[in-house]
Amino acid sequence: MKKLLLILLFVPIVAFGQTKKLKETLIKKSIKWTEVASTGRNYEEAKKFLIPNMDSSTFSSNGTQLRIYDEEYFNSPIKYKWVSFETNNHTVQVSPNGYTAVVTFNVDGSYIFEGNKTPYAVRASFIWTKVDGLWKKIHSHWSPRKGAVGIPTKDR
Repeated sequence: MKKLLLILLFVPIVAFGQTKKLKETLIKKSIKWTEVASTGRNYEEAKKFLIPNMDSSTFSSNGTQLRIYDEEYFNSPIKYKWVSFETNNHTVQVSPNGYTAVVTFNVDGSYIFEGNKTPYAVRASFIWTKVDGLWKKIHSHWSPRKGAVGIPTKDR
């Protein structure tokens, strides 16, 4: 009976540890994606996060139409320059089957556009899916927080 009780206590502890590790992994991946895609604009690195031959999309914080994370997206010159870009307040929700996750967070920073420094404060949501044991990004949505602005509307 004691062995059964120990096993029953052990399973939730292990599951909690795995869930915590998974959430930490997804937060790290989300932070890395922002470095690669948002501030670094590196398509070769970005492809490591994406599913080959499947579109991954984003709604930018400037309210423009849906954009696809493809080579053109990464190679189109942008008309602003990041001064600072910090993610914070990450939360992670994982589906019951463990194959889909949503990471939400805030970003605070600033950029230079047309010679002016502009404060930047947005909310972001990333949707991740597990493919062949690897987490891949399939969509993101960025929106300005109340009283704040996103990237410039004429960003390209």
